[in-house]
Formats: sequence, C-alpha cells, structure tokens
Amino acid sequence: MGNGVVRVYQEHWFPFQNLPAALAQFEAETGIRCELALEEVGVGTIENMFEQMVGSFTSDRPAFDLICTDEVILHEMARRGRVVDLAPLMARDAISLDHVTGSTRLAVTQGEAVLGLPCINTCSMLLYRRDLLERYGLPVPGDWRELGTVAAELQQAVRRDTGSEFYGFETRGAGGGGHAVWTIGSFLGSFGARWLTPDGALATVTDAHHNAIATYLDLIRSVCPPDQGIISFPEMRRDIKNGRVGIILDVGMEYAHILATDTELAEKVSVALVPAGPAGRAPNLYTPPWAIPVGSDMGAEAWELAKFLTSDRQLLADGLKSNAVETASLPVLYSRAFDTHFREDLLSCVRASRAVAHEQRPDSYRLGIGASQIVGDAIHGAIINNLDTETTIAGIVGGLERILAESD
Repeated sequence: MGNGVVRVYQEHWFPFQNLPAALAQFEAETGIRCELALEEVGVGTIENMFEQMVGSFTSDRPAFDLICTDEVILHEMARRGRVVDLAPLMARDAISLDHVTGSTRLAVTQGEAVLGLPCINTCSMLLYRRDLLERYGLPVPGDWRELGTVAAELQQAVRRDTGSEFYGFETRGAGGGGHAVWTIGSFLGSFGARWLTPDGALATVTDAHHNAIATYLDLIRSVCPPDQGIISFPEMRRDIKNGRVGIILDVGMEYAHILATDTELAEKVSVALVPAGPAGRAPNLYTPPWAIPVGSDMGAEAWELAKFLTSDRQLLADGLKSNAVETASLPVLYSRAFDTHFREDLLSCVRASRAVAHEQRPDSYRLGIGASQIVGDAIHGAIINNLDTETTIAGIVGGLERILAESD
C-alpha cells in the first residue's frame, strides 16, 4: 500500500469546508488513511498553489497523491505524460462523465484520456446592492454598456447623498494567472474573441479583442476603486460588505458564502447573470478535477478516494454543508435538496450560467498556466500604468508569441 497514506491537496476555500469530514468518513468506510493539505489562496499567494500542483505532477516522488488541479495546468501536465489516465479505471468501475456538461468534459479530457474527476464548476456572475438600485430606480445591468451606465449613476448618487468614498463596480484586476485573466475572459468571450485557437495557435486580433479590452478598461477607470490593480476575490468580499462598492463581478461560490454567513448583507444584495456582449453572455468556467500524478505510489487508493469525493452522494453533502452551490454534478445541481437550501436568485443564476459556461482563459496543451499569467499580467499592467488598449493587446500578443516559440 505504498507509504500507507493518501496525501490530498486542495485550495482552502469555502466550497471545501466539508472536505476534512469527508476524508474522515472515507477512512472509516475503507480503512484507507488520508492526509489533507489546504492552501491559502489570494493575491500574491495563488502562485504557490500552482507551483505545488506542477511540482507534484513533475516529480517522481510527488508530495501529493490526489490533487484538485487547475484544469489548464492539468492539460499541460498530461501532455508531458505526468497524469494518470483514469479512463481504464472508469470503464472497469462503470464510472462516467454523463452527469456533467460538455464543457466540463472537455476540460477534464484529452482525446480519449480522462485526466481527472470533476467536483466543482465556478462561473462569473454579478452580486449587486439591490437596496441601492431600488432606492435610486436603477435597473439590474444586462450588458456591459448598461453596467457602466448603472454603476456610474449609482456611484454619483451614493456619493452625493452620503459624502462617502463609494464606487459603482469592482472586479478582479490583480496580475498573475488567476485574477484579472479570469475576469477579462468573460469580457473577451462575450465579444466573440479568444487569444488562442482551439489547436493552440495565436488567434488573429480583431475589433472584438479591442472592443472587449476597451470596455473592461473603461469600466476600471470610470467606476472602480483606485486600487483595482490589487483586487481579487477576497478584496471584493471585503468591499461589498463594508459598503465601498455597489456591484461586483466574481463567482457564485463566493456569493453562496456571503449569503449564508452575513445575514445583514444578504438582505441587501441579489445575484444576476454576467452581463452580455455582442456575442452573448460568456460566464467563465473553472472546473478543477481530482487528478492523480503518475509518480504517486498510492494510485489505487487515490482513485478510490477520487470516486468517493465526486460521487453525487458526497457532492450533495458538500453542497448542503459547505454551500458549494456550483457543484459539477448536474443531478445534484438540479436536486430538490438544492431547491430548498439555496436562495432562488443564486441558484437560478448558477443553473443558467452552467448551460453556457466554458473555459475562457487562454488554455493550451502547450502553454499551461503560462499563457494565463501573460494575459493577467498585461491587464494588470494596463490598470496600474494607465496603458491604452492597443498597447495592452500588443503586450499580450507579444508574450504569447514568445512562449509559443519557446514551446516548439
């Protein structure tokens, strides 16, 4: 039994609050011992999580046996032959991916190989101060242009009436591979553009790219806080709570936590779909699956744990105990238990987003998280250095060209 312990690596995030209890239950049922490492993630720390993931897959003696892995990193590791293909095990044990969306299956497969078992799907959506919009007779923004107009009017009205520092809108603006790049993906997709083609080549830059970046930067500069360049999900929770902002754009898991833990704020806010662009709505998809490094000497035991953690029984328990509303399982997401547990506005947005969500980061089997870091750093640089749209796009294209050449 290898070293006798399945070492588990996971982000220390609200949807996984039930994980210690799940591991204890698994141990009790199977006798397989588990050891959990939780990683704190935020601005300036997410990179360590990426390093831990890459390090375990590339090592012949990995630190972890089962990892909830960023899917962009996972595809790069699979291309290098460092990920256990779960397809034969799934066929043997009659496990399928029929219970998740097509976009989720695409994120966890490479050809016929299955790289991991999905547990969550997170998507972009709005959280807004319903009480303030109602007070000033403002509509819930349906597209990016309306978001800018509503946020500006809200900002002006609140400042006028309270004399306080207040901003209409806030979203991710920090650099690296997990912050601004996430938000800009929803802008880019809603304008019908991507940085890379499906085969991993650099896409032709069009007016859609320019319009998406210009729309994002205009919002950042007109209705967002001056420290937008260091803001990600923890800062947005802080600012919506303390009344600094009126509308934020992040993921449903964050909102589920806010609604469940802050009764006073929950009474003032509502959830809405990500705004639309000319090509429709493009809620980003993040669906890290449980995956096994090839170097693990606990592969058989890790597989049993992966099956346990991604079973509908366990995902339902996680949803109810950790408010993990953005579960990957469609039967769980549409369950009666979820109908009665979650607020209707949140649940309906999650369900509607799931139907159209897909990976918006510049995913490529060749480039891994490096492409996301280039885009994220370029967007962050545009914010803090007040760069124009053309310069920003040139920086992204140049960076992607460089690492594409290096990968050949």
